[in-house]
Amino acid sequence: MNIRLTILLVFVLILFGGAFLWFQYNQSVERVPNQPWLYKVDDNSIVHIEVSHDGQTGKYDKKPGGTTWYIQNADQDTPVFLDKWSGTPLLLSGPQVRRVLAQTIDNPASYGLDPPESVVKVTERSGITYEFHMGDATPDGENQYATLIGDPQLFTLPQIWAEVINKLATRPPYVRLYYVNSDNPIAAIGVEHNGQYVEYQDPLGIQEWIVAGETDLPVAPDQWPEILESLTTPPVSRIVSSEIDSPAKYGLEQPQTRVEVVTMRESPFVFELGTPTEDGQERYAKVKGRQELFTVPASWVQMVEGLAIKPIYSPESAEVVAPTG
Repeated sequence: MNIRLTILLVFVLILFGGAFLWFQYNQSVERVPNQPWLYKVDDNSIVHIEVSHDGQTGKYDKKPGGTTWYIQNADQDTPVFLDKWSGTPLLLSGPQVRRVLAQTIDNPASYGLDPPESVVKVTERSGITYEFHMGDATPDGENQYATLIGDPQLFTLPQIWAEVINKLATRPPYVRLYYVNSDNPIAAIGVEHNGQYVEYQDPLGIQEWIVAGETDLPVAPDQWPEILESLTTPPVSRIVSSEIDSPAKYGLEQPQTRVEVVTMRESPFVFELGTPTEDGQERYAKVKGRQELFTVPASWVQMVEGLAIKPIYSPESAEVVAPTG
């Protein structure tokens, strides 16, 4: 082989080898190590969760030997709404730390940790409780300062995660007939009551609602937002039973009121309203596709049935449809 060609090949090999080693070294230097955990437990072993934030406290328990989580209330414990609760114990089984900022905290108040913005307690079946505090957001708004009781270090946790946990105090996941996600807008609502049917529509998907009919007319802008929100997460007073034994007994075989909520991305949510409870404070209800027997507040039912009895026209529209004498 030509000596010059041999030297050239050796040079090329050295060049590529050096480039490869440089790339591997820099890649290993820049590689982000596994982030530490604030603590780590089995989510199935968690039996109690308590979150305090913004002057409010939410307490949650899993009964011995059971799998259902309950919200602790002064009068009675109520089951959580699984559509909103699902995954919560997993979120609290191992909060992942973004950074360890300091081995000791010189001035907790400067990080919003004295007093803390949030106090979270997670208790295992064995009786061990992990308590951590969350303080101010970091300057970039991406994380939140935190400390674990019994550990002197200063941590940061993801801000978006902290927001979810804080809602356990400020917005407990009470049972709802259904839940419409914010990324799944409602497109139409049909309400039938005693043979009267009225449909409300957002035909362009831009929150310009109308009462549909021969002449489409705008809804009342001051009343509609609250009504729409209540039909996004309809309230439940109680779960009477896990399965309806006799629909006729509760006025649900031929219900007086039927509501269909059509969304952009899911099948319609349909619920029916039956007779009042003995005290008259609630009405029996059922949801299409579910077996449970619910009760809902009678005052809320009055608002829903009013959508069919007296449509929510805007003042200008009401003049158009008003009967002439």
